[in-house]
Amino acid sequence: MPLTALQSYNIEKALIRGKTIEAIKLYREATNCSLVDAKTAIDRNLAQLKLDKPWYFKESHQEAGLKKPRKISIKKSHIVLFFLVDTLIFGALAYYFLLRDSPATPLFNSHPAQAKATESPIIGRSKAASLPRSVEAKDYSTQIGARDTFDSLYHDKLDSGAYIARKNSAKSSSYDDSQIEKQIKTARSLLAQQRIAPANTPVLRIASSVQHATLDGIIDDREWGDATPIVVDEEFNTTLYLKTDGQWLFIACDTPRETSQGGYDQLRIYLHAGLNDNLVNERIHIGRRAGITSIRQTHFRWQGKPPNNDNERWKKYAISDWGIYRHAQGTSSMSSGHRQYEAAIHLGEAGLHRGVPFTLYLEVETDPLKNEQGKFLERQYLGELGNENNPQWMVF
Repeated sequence: MPLTALQSYNIEKALIRGKTIEAIKLYREATNCSLVDAKTAIDRNLAQLKLDKPWYFKESHQEAGLKKPRKISIKKSHIVLFFLVDTLIFGALAYYFLLRDSPATPLFNSHPAQAKATESPIIGRSKAASLPRSVEAKDYSTQIGARDTFDSLYHDKLDSGAYIARKNSAKSSSYDDSQIEKQIKTARSLLAQQRIAPANTPVLRIASSVQHATLDGIIDDREWGDATPIVVDEEFNTTLYLKTDGQWLFIACDTPRETSQGGYDQLRIYLHAGLNDNLVNERIHIGRRAGITSIRQTHFRWQGKPPNNDNERWKKYAISDWGIYRHAQGTSSMSSGHRQYEAAIHLGEAGLHRGVPFTLYLEVETDPLKNEQGKFLERQYLGELGNENNPQWMVF
C-alpha cells in the first residue's frame, strides 16, 4: 500500500529527529506490514534521506567529504570559569522570566483557546463568514428511483452534456445546483445513514452545544469551551475543536506555530473515506481568507471520446468535482498572533446523521520548505488527524 504525502512527511520528520522506532511504528500503521519489513523499509529510507537531504544530519558533512572541525585544546580552569559564568547567566534569566512576575500570573494557559486574551493585538483579521438562518432539504436533496445508486447516478452525470459544458467552463468550481448533483447527494446520504463502524474501532463522540460559533477566525472559550478538543500534533500544539447543534458541524483549529501571515496556510477536512468503492472523499479547504473550497474526489473516469483540447484535460484523470457544498463556510485569521481556523458544515448537505458513525480526517499545511534561493523543496505540515486509510470515526 503506497504512502500518502503526509504519511511520508511524518515518517521523514521522525527520522530527522532521530526517532527511528517512531518512524517504524508510523510505517507499520500506514502499510499494515510486518515489523521486519517496516524496519527494512525505514533503514532504506533513512539511508536515502541522508543522501537527498544531508543538511538535516550532522554526520553527513563528513560523508560529503567536508573537512573535519579542528580540535581545540581547553584547559580545566577555562571549563570551570565557563560553567560559573553560565550558571550566573542562567540565574539571571530565571529571575527575569519567573521570579520578577507576580506569583498569580500563570506561565501557561490551561486551555489553548484561552490564549487569545493574553496574546498580541489583533492583526491579519479576515472577513467573517455568515451562516443562513435556515436551510431547506430541497436545496441539496431530491427523490431518487428505487434502482438509482450512487454509482449509476454518477455515470448519468458524466454522460450529461450540461456536465461536460460545466467542466469546460470557467465556472467549474462554482456551486453545482444541478438536479443530478442533488440526486447524487441523496444517494450518498442514504449510504452514510447505513454505515457501521468496524468492530473494536474507537468512535469519538462530538459534543452537543446550543452555542453557535461566530465564524471570524478567532477561537475563544465563550464559543468553544463546550467543544470536543483534540490535540492533533503534540510537538506543534495544533488543536482541533468540534461541536454540533444538530444542524451544523462546527470546526475550529488552533495552530500556535503558524505565525506568518503569508505563505500556504490551509486546513483540509475530509469526510466519507471508505463509504463507497468509487468515492474517495468529500472535503473542504479553508485558507488565509474567508470562504471555503469544497471538492468530491472519486475513482470514476471519463468513458467518452478523448479530449479535444487542453481545456478538457480533466478527461484524462479520475474525476474530482468542485463546488459540491453550498452550505459550508469557513475563515481564518492571525488575530491572536498565529493562525486560527473556524468552519461550519451543514449536516444534511454533507450526509451526516445523528447517532450514525462517520469518518473524518484532516491535514494542516503550513509554508513549504525552501532552499536559500527560495526554490520549493517540500511541503510542510503542522499536524494531521487520521488519514485516508485510517480515518477517525466520529458520532454525534
